[in-house]
Amino acid sequence: MSFSLSGRQNCDTGCRLLHTCYASKIERLYPDLKAKLARHYRNGPLFVLNRAIAQWKPVKWARLSVDGSLPPRSSMSSKAWATFGKRLRVLVQLGIETGAQWHIPVESVAKARSYRALLAGLNVVVRRTSQAKHWRALLGFTDQYAWVVAKSRMTRGRLTPAECAENTAEAYRVAEKLRAHGQSGVVCSAVARDSKCGQCTACADPRVDFVLYPLHN
Repeated sequence: MSFSLSGRQNCDTGCRLLHTCYASKIERLYPDLKAKLARHYRNGPLFVLNRAIAQWKPVKWARLSVDGSLPPRSSMSSKAWATFGKRLRVLVQLGIETGAQWHIPVESVAKARSYRALLAGLNVVVRRTSQAKHWRALLGFTDQYAWVVAKSRMTRGRLTPAECAENTAEAYRVAEKLRAHGQSGVVCSAVARDSKCGQCTACADPRVDFVLYPLHN
């Protein structure tokens, strides 16, 4: 389920991929998806949540914000945020009770803090995507996080196969360096080995400190 278009509205302006997000490229390719996400944003997050709860069907792998991002705390009044939080907990708990593991990605420290507080006690991982520019900045992290690895460049244009391969190789090198410093984690197999998200469930696993995403098309 998604609340908005990618690289817009709900996305933090400090995100390194704000203008190069892979999901926004998909939205340009599929106008119906783009229109649907714009409609979701217009209807509001509570509408999206209530509809998801009403239409829920058991799944093994569930993700909040497949496209776009979760709404920031600053976008709602205190009353609206409290109501949103209660309904979000209903949805997440419904998923847990019917066998789902949850992938809950956020792109800022503030948003991670907000959603970890909202979902406290539900045994789910809110995984923060770090906006660090170099892997060494990741060494001091003690929460569950993700990081996008780009060996040479962040770009609006399409990467060459060689650049994609270089990013994947660099992700594995960074993973080994982080493990050498005591962190546990993986390189995203959906990107590096072209498997399907959900076949690997590392993003939802509290034992996994980091998940590295090689920058890709």
